[in-house]
Amino acid sequence: MQKRKIILVLVVVVMLVSVAFPVWAEGSGSLQVMVNNQSMSSISPQYVNGTILVPAKEFVEALGGTFTTDRVTLTGTIRQGENELVFRLDNSIVKQNGKYIQAPAPMKIIEYRYMIPAEFVAKCLGAEAYMHTYKNTLMVFQPTSGKLVYKVLSGDTLWIISNVFGTTISSLRQQNGLTSDMLYVGQSLKIKDFTSFSTINPGLTSNYATVFKGPGFGFSAAGYLKAWTEISLVGKSGDWYKAITPVGNGYLHYSVVHVKQDISDTATDSTYFTKEIPVDTTMDYITYITYTVKRGDSIWSISQQVGIPDYELAQANGITPNTTLYPGQTIKVPVHNIPVKKTLGPQYGEILDWFKEAQYLFPIGKTGKFIDLETGKSFMAKRTMGANHADTETLTAQDSQIMKEIFGGTWTWNRRSFILEVDGRRFAISVAGMPHAGVDGVPYLQNVANRSDNWGYGPNYDSIAGNGMEGHFDVYFMNCLRHKDNNIDSQHQYRVLTAGGMR
Repeated sequence: MQKRKIILVLVVVVMLVSVAFPVWAEGSGSLQVMVNNQSMSSISPQYVNGTILVPAKEFVEALGGTFTTDRVTLTGTIRQGENELVFRLDNSIVKQNGKYIQAPAPMKIIEYRYMIPAEFVAKCLGAEAYMHTYKNTLMVFQPTSGKLVYKVLSGDTLWIISNVFGTTISSLRQQNGLTSDMLYVGQSLKIKDFTSFSTINPGLTSNYATVFKGPGFGFSAAGYLKAWTEISLVGKSGDWYKAITPVGNGYLHYSVVHVKQDISDTATDSTYFTKEIPVDTTMDYITYITYTVKRGDSIWSISQQVGIPDYELAQANGITPNTTLYPGQTIKVPVHNIPVKKTLGPQYGEILDWFKEAQYLFPIGKTGKFIDLETGKSFMAKRTMGANHADTETLTAQDSQIMKEIFGGTWTWNRRSFILEVDGRRFAISVAGMPHAGVDGVPYLQNVANRSDNWGYGPNYDSIAGNGMEGHFDVYFMNCLRHKDNNIDSQHQYRVLTAGGMR
């Protein structure tokens, strides 16, 4: 009987501990974030390998900063006041005001969001982070009149609050002049003295240097330094370091500053955009209809009518694309049912996988409205061919003129993010602004010399006469492949995700 009592007590203790200290699952959606006592409903944190990652843009803006990305260098830059953090995608070495430091986790893209380690970033920006285990909430605070101020949540007690912040009940009572333990929701409690701090990094002048009174050449000089003068770097504002120097405090241009480093960044660039990017297709499904063969039909001609590749139609019927068909014969036709996907904002498009989804919603012969994400200008165009991506032509000379204007007044292989409107749906795409492989006004598929963009002699891939465009241009959805090597194009992948709302 005594043994059973002991076991019962242990079970009760374990249950109480599990309630008081809930365990987070990897990627748990129940985890919440609060910044300066405000619940951040727009932030969906991810708990990955022991580190809480949060969407960079929303989190940094809540702390009064900005977050920008660069598609060439694959960096994410955080600026807040005179603090700067530079992340490289999939790399845990970070530049803090020019100095390399180790982060607990790299910046990653998860569900089309740049994600950063929350507690690490908060600390680098002079904020403090605490885990309210009882509420499954990460709380981040900046100073309020020299204090860390916390607003009481439902269910809080002085004992719980003292555990969250690592203080004592008596200290809380003294800080706030409390005469009882009664609290009310929304009540402001001073937790401790709290002021922001500046990280000090050692550096040198790499040349003769002028110390300016502000971050710009237009400010007056505070003094002058010889090359290799020791300085202390306390901030960064764009191209300017804020420094403590022998001639006083001021700003030095980055070109004359050498930051002393303890570690280096030798990691290779992220390959995220060079590989297939997963797209959720779990809601898609296939049904079948019956088609009765007519005289002159072939697997290829029927596939063009129904908007699927010829090899898929043949495979569904257990034959090859070259199999001869006979009038009256019935064959099965796969129908791809692709429900509308939730977008990351009304101005963005659905992100679709080309081979699994998009090629069926934008089949050969389909016309759509192309809207430039940046300018809002639009034109009409039709998919005329293409297997690994959509080869597309404008409908009219006016459409061609608008497209050319969008790309800066000249045809170019530069990529831009577009929204494609087809049948009432909006898709995220990337467009390359260079017509190629055709001559306008010559019969379609007739062999011709001097095809556009130096394609030389061969079939004319310009099917729409008089539209003022020589040939067709490339339209990419997610995971399309390019002409030259049948590989994924990293720039197009980036542009498609941008059109889908990646930030």
